[in-house]
Amino acid sequence: MKFKKLLPIIGIIILIIIISSLDLQKIINIFSKINPVYSALSFFVVTPLILLANIGWQLLLKKQRIKVSFWYSIKNFFIGYFYGFITPGAFGAYTRSLYLSEESGVPLPKCVSNLIIFNTIEFISLLIVGAIGAIYLSSIYPSLFYIIIIVIIIVISLSLFFFKDKRSKALFEKIIKFRIFATIKDKLENSIVSFYEDLPKFKDVILPFGISVTGWILKYILMFFVAKLFFINIPFLYFIMIMAVTGVIVSLPISIYGLGTREAALITMLNFWGIPRENVVSFSLFWFVIIWITPSVFGSFITFFETKKFEKFVLTDKLANNFNRYMKRYPELYRYTTEIVNRNIPKKIKKPVIIDLGAGTGLLSSEIGKQIPNSQIIAIDPSDKMLDLANKNVKKEGFQTFIGASDNIPLENNFADIIVSRLNLTYWDKPVVSLNEIFRVLKPGGKIIIEAINKDFPKHKLFLIKIRLYLKSAGLDVIRYHMNSYKTAYRFHHIEMLLKKTGYKITYKDYNKDYWKYLIVGKK
Repeated sequence: MKFKKLLPIIGIIILIIIISSLDLQKIINIFSKINPVYSALSFFVVTPLILLANIGWQLLLKKQRIKVSFWYSIKNFFIGYFYGFITPGAFGAYTRSLYLSEESGVPLPKCVSNLIIFNTIEFISLLIVGAIGAIYLSSIYPSLFYIIIIVIIIVISLSLFFFKDKRSKALFEKIIKFRIFATIKDKLENSIVSFYEDLPKFKDVILPFGISVTGWILKYILMFFVAKLFFINIPFLYFIMIMAVTGVIVSLPISIYGLGTREAALITMLNFWGIPRENVVSFSLFWFVIIWITPSVFGSFITFFETKKFEKFVLTDKLANNFNRYMKRYPELYRYTTEIVNRNIPKKIKKPVIIDLGAGTGLLSSEIGKQIPNSQIIAIDPSDKMLDLANKNVKKEGFQTFIGASDNIPLENNFADIIVSRLNLTYWDKPVVSLNEIFRVLKPGGKIIIEAINKDFPKHKLFLIKIRLYLKSAGLDVIRYHMNSYKTAYRFHHIEMLLKKTGYKITYKDYNKDYWKYLIVGKK
């Protein structure tokens, strides 16, 4: 494991050491003395902070012509809280860019650039407020000022480079010329264009920056009153400056949300005023619950409902065309299935009747027509939009299409030699009913060939497929179409059992739990 992956553990180790040295009974006594009404009210301090931050973000959104409502951008904030909380380094917070892109209809790279700009402004304002705090406290801790100034210089230098889009774009364009990026060069070039589209000028970020600075100061003021609950009584201005410096310290990537580093910094600085460590740690952990855990829990519910909306799709003409365009890039997938079909046709059958069940845009039917020219091909699908494209894709005389489904095949008994179902098993609501219906339509000795999504496919590999779909310009609707199929997929052994239960004899199977699909053949 790389050393940088272990860095966040440092903060946890520090926290464990600190807690192990405390008198837990004193901590219990501190919490028992807190006024429950004031304690409950403390959980609402995050509200004005999010509202203020959202005002600044809305200004940036408008500058980049990303149109979402004020209410939606607040919900998006909570989505970021949730994903940030459950991922290392809080990098998952950028996942909210997917939701922003879906809501606004703006390209994903542009949404990512917007969030990077917003977070950069937030971080620079944090550093500047921290530097002011360090100057104010320099008589007590002179080294703090020099450390923070060095960090600010580095961050601002990188930020100025970022805003000079011609320089950074030129660098990115050089990077993607390397051979490793050859297969996705076009997509990356398009992403760079989207990333820098409507990038705010320096003057455009002045007001959001001022709002961000105000937000940090407001946060520290609210913390001052919450600290009173824990009997932390020091001069107002000194407290604000200590929290500002602590904010910079906890931004170091050696902790998870500042756990450990925050407590260590506060214990060190508040010790000057004789504040007991138990009071400091109790306050710090309580603040962590208010600022991070509570919004993250709330965000989990918002994420659940927004994801439901995100996942819903309607099979429109646009989706059908996008799916058709994308899948035409992978003819080898259909060649493999067709080879299995051809292998399972008895030699004595001169003109096999082959049903492409759940045919979609007919790309499999088209390949079957090329490899098995003497076959009679019938495509069945519940979508007339898909079948319209199938009729355009399949250039074979006698090709027929019918509206139907796996549990309602509009053909007579003992009709087909082969029924092939490619990647639509996931949409069968009642697989036993569908298998019985297929059994009815198959001739005696006929075969069903099922190529299906593997329910046991590892989730991390599924995520990589999702990224690959994006880099291959699949489009969000096509990505959603593919990802949804995994959620309702069936396990191989379950389908194998159902085939046997409904009277089929298994003649062939190709299954690997670590591969994204499997194939099984059953004979009537």
